[in-house]
Amino acid sequence: MKFIITLFVLLSVAISYTRADTYSVGIWNNGTNINVGLIDLTNGMEAQLKLVIPGAVFPSNSIQPSTYNYATKFLSFYGLQSKTSPYLYVVDCNSWTLVSKSSYSYLNIYSGLASTGTTANNLFTTYSAGGVLSVARIDPSSKIVYKFDSFYGNYRGSVYVPSISSYYVAYTNQTGLYIRAYNSNYQLAFTGQFGFANNPYPINDYPLNLVYSPLNQAVMAQVYMTDSNNRPYYALAYLDWNAGLFHVTNMDGYTGDQFLSTLPDTLGQQLAYSFAYSFGQYVIYTFNTASNVFLTYRPYLTPVLSAF
Repeated sequence: MKFIITLFVLLSVAISYTRADTYSVGIWNNGTNINVGLIDLTNGMEAQLKLVIPGAVFPSNSIQPSTYNYATKFLSFYGLQSKTSPYLYVVDCNSWTLVSKSSYSYLNIYSGLASTGTTANNLFTTYSAGGVLSVARIDPSSKIVYKFDSFYGNYRGSVYVPSISSYYVAYTNQTGLYIRAYNSNYQLAFTGQFGFANNPYPINDYPLNLVYSPLNQAVMAQVYMTDSNNRPYYALAYLDWNAGLFHVTNMDGYTGDQFLSTLPDTLGQQLAYSFAYSFGQYVIYTFNTASNVFLTYRPYLTPVLSAF
């Protein structure tokens, strides 16, 4: 739902776009190769290719198979070779070189990568098989996966929350949507059941692509709904742990567009960006997170699936 842009929002846009361009790191597929490069969030229509991972495919971002360490500028992500064999790739975005490549069992679906943002590049992850969701850590040196919890459920998102040094895992089961929070000692600290508020249409049981906003220390989600004409409708929401709710905002997309990846601005600007697929083309949305409204929308030639 788009509303008339107020003078305040217009001024915010003018202020935001007078600064230098803001770049992020992005991942996209090109046939049977994974591409990694720089994305200009404020201008431009395509990414700058920096590295190619041949013979691999980046899986759907709905399972959050990638993470970025802003302290070390290391990008970690899962890729599939021969469509089923999972590998963990670690890329140094200072030099745009592949640091490591580690193989894992094809029997599991690996997801939920999250960096703690430390110089050691510690990683959380999840993996699933046979309806069981496992939560684990990845040793930064050996890349061995160490499981520390498992339960029945369907993966719906995960995020590392540095303000409380916790890893959140969202999942659904027969009774609803839940989030488990694990502390820095890999122990279950608390769990809760969650719902949605302010959603204009029914919520679909679909991954939430959780991300952390450092400016307001909040967890954001992509919420997938279906409108009254049976068309997809996406909006961003904020997690309110105490209320047990995701509050859906007016940071929404045009009806029919599918959100692929969302990232909050990391340079202190009250902005968030969502890459989306829109009727045969890829686009980028810009939102104002101070007033929680839509700002701009433009085509983007690169089919970005994940960005940081």
